[in-house]
This record gives sequence, C-alpha cells and structure tokens, in this order.
Amino acid sequence: MRSPMSQRQKIWFASITEKQDGMDTVNEYSKPVMKLLAVSATSGTPDEIAAGLVPTYDRYITSYDKDFRPQEGDVLWVDVVPDIDENGSLSMKPDGYTPVTPPDYVLKKVIATQRGIVNRYGISRIGGSH
Repeated sequence: MRSPMSQRQKIWFASITEKQDGMDTVNEYSKPVMKLLAVSATSGTPDEIAAGLVPTYDRYITSYDKDFRPQEGDVLWVDVVPDIDENGSLSMKPDGYTPVTPPDYVLKKVIATQRGIVNRYGISRIGGSH
C-alpha cells in the first residue's frame, strides 16, 4: 500500500466574495492558500459507490490537517498553478477582477465528520472538461 504522503500535490485555495463596483457586481478573490493534498483520479468514495450514490462532483481531495477547513464554494487551482504577485495575491488581468490564471475547480461538497482524522472534499471542474 502506498503512503498517502507520496500522493500529495500542491493545490491552491481561495474564497470568492461579491462586491458592488458601480452598477456591476464583481468577484473579489482572497489571497490563495497552498496546501499539499491527495487528489483522486475519479469521483466518489468507495463508501458512496458501494451505497449506490451518484456523486455531484468530479474528483475529491483528501486532507489530514484538522485545522484546515475550506468552505463549499471556494475555488481551487489543481491542474494549473495560479499567477501570484509579490504580495501573495492573485495577479489580475487589466480589468482588475479576473485572475490571469483562472481557477480550474470549485469545492462542491464537504465529505467530513466532526471527529474523524481524514477530511474529504468533493470538487468539480469549472467550465469545459479536458
């Protein structure tokens, strides 16, 4: 059996809030946080598949860090690396609201327990598929 530590990859998380810019509503991104986490190749945990549940997400990530608690709706950079400026914020296009490297996944479902050691999070690809 392979160690979960050897299967980890860099993933960046950011939350999005909406703000008013004149008459427009625009997205504002928090500073991205990088974590080393295991990412599944497919959707569905073995328990869900055995129970006949159809997952509403494409893949899931596994975290052993109990202090790390991302929220549903957070965006992620899994298969791409975000362009980050010297302040640790996302580099934005000239409009000031669109990241140079847009996120490729969104956190859809928290698959965790209050007391468990392992937290899982269902993620879905944003936009088209590969």
